[in-house]
Amino acid sequence: MFKIDTQVFVSFDLETTGLKPDLGDRIIEIAAIPIFNGKIKRKYEFHTLINPKIKIPVEGSQFHKLNNNDIENAPTILEIFPKFKEYISNTILVSHNAKMDMKFLDVAAKESGILPMDNYYIDTLEMAKALLEKGPYSLEYLSKKFNIYVGKSHRAYEDALMTAKLFLIFMNRFGLRSLGDFIKKWRG
Repeated sequence: MFKIDTQVFVSFDLETTGLKPDLGDRIIEIAAIPIFNGKIKRKYEFHTLINPKIKIPVEGSQFHKLNNNDIENAPTILEIFPKFKEYISNTILVSHNAKMDMKFLDVAAKESGILPMDNYYIDTLEMAKALLEKGPYSLEYLSKKFNIYVGKSHRAYEDALMTAKLFLIFMNRFGLRSLGDFIKKWRG
C-alpha cells in the first residue's frame, strides 16, 4: 500500500461557484501544499485560479470574494486538471470536508476526459470530530483555536495552508500511526 512514515501528504482546498457540482457548480480556484516528513513544503505548492466558463453567482462571490473579473483570463479546468492530477499522484490528500472537494474533482476529471480520482485521503473535519471533545469544527474556528489562522479564510490557498497546519497539529498530538485510521480510499 504505502509507507506512512515516508508518505507525501498534500493539503488542498477548492473555491467553487457554489456547493452543488451535480447541478452545474464548478471549481474556480485550486490550492495544494505538500507535507513531507512532518513539514509543510511551500516551495512545491500548486495554486491557480480557474475560469469555469460560467458566471460566479453573487452569493458565492460574497463568500470567497472572487468575482468574474478575477477569473476571466484564468486557464480552464481542461488546462489545469491534468496537471493537478499528475501533481497529486502517489500522495495522500488532506482536506477539511474532503467529500465535498473530492466530488468537485470527480466532475473535473469527467469534464477533462481523465480517469476519476483514486487517491487515498484524510479529512481533518472527520478527525476533529473524532479527536476533539467539542466543536465547532469549522476550519476557521479550529485555526483560531490552535493559533494557526492566517488572517483570511474561504480562499483556497489560505484554507489549504490552515488545513496543512491543522493536520500537523493532529499528527503531533495523536501520532501519525493513529491518524492512519482516518486514511480512506476515494471511490467517487
